[in-house]
Amino acid sequence: MEGLRITEELSRFVLDDHKLTYEIKKLRGELAKAIKQLPKDKLLSARQSLKDVGRKTYSKTEAKRSNLMDIFNSNIKRSQEALRSLEEFSKLINPSLGKKFKDIRFRSYEVEKQLSKLLKLDFYLYMVSDPKYKPIESIKKAIKAGVKIVQLRDKGTSKADYLRQAKKVREIAKRAGVVFIVNDYIDIAKRVDADGIHLGQDDPPPQVARKTLGDYKIIGISTHNLSQALKAQKDGADYISVGPIFKTPSKPGVKPLGVMALKRIRKKISIPIVAIGGIDPSNIAQIHKTGVSRTAGIRAFFKV
Repeated sequence: MEGLRITEELSRFVLDDHKLTYEIKKLRGELAKAIKQLPKDKLLSARQSLKDVGRKTYSKTEAKRSNLMDIFNSNIKRSQEALRSLEEFSKLINPSLGKKFKDIRFRSYEVEKQLSKLLKLDFYLYMVSDPKYKPIESIKKAIKAGVKIVQLRDKGTSKADYLRQAKKVREIAKRAGVVFIVNDYIDIAKRVDADGIHLGQDDPPPQVARKTLGDYKIIGISTHNLSQALKAQKDGADYISVGPIFKTPSKPGVKPLGVMALKRIRKKISIPIVAIGGIDPSNIAQIHKTGVSRTAGIRAFFKV
């Protein structure tokens, strides 16, 4: 229950996710009811805190937490292990409780899947690399500046060269604890064990990426209007990018959507939205006024 409570705090106070918070709270409530069916007097009499051989055990990994993801992973796994233990030992007292604890444990796996991806998408700035600006070096600089998610994007290079770059970025991002997204190539995302994939409207649909990469990987979709945004959400995307919001050389000849269109999409979409296209310090406040907090940039990262 302690591990689930920590998980609930992350969902409630970090992500502000009402639905997921309710689900975790519900799990804790059901667990409390199940525990009440165990003999309370025996549980209390068996507790010998001062003599517990594990009381002073404090491993190096237990003492180390680098970020919120570390806290989440430690506590959700702790909960699942404890539930498995409850499932087995409760059978000695009340066999029917084993099934209940097992049900709660399996539902915690679903919570883990959802929350792990949402925590990775808890960011404000999303850096998309550009081959004009030495991708590897620019990604290193962005990470050093505090960016928490990066995408390797190069439409012009060969697939072999892209794979070479992806392997390097994977190692850089992994060491820094930064989320790494591959652009377009689902097979390369799988091969380098990237955190996710970003797909365009002409790329394979999210369902194909999900089948290849699995449930725990992030899938992002580029969208340019409300219809595409709704379809991406329905198809199982974890986030969408919307743009271009303003005029940008990255999309020559493409009419910008503007902030009002972004605001309309924001009202209809429940998954994370990343605004992109011509965003810089002079206009980012306009984006935030729409209720969208996440922005992506390509050129903006290389103007300084």
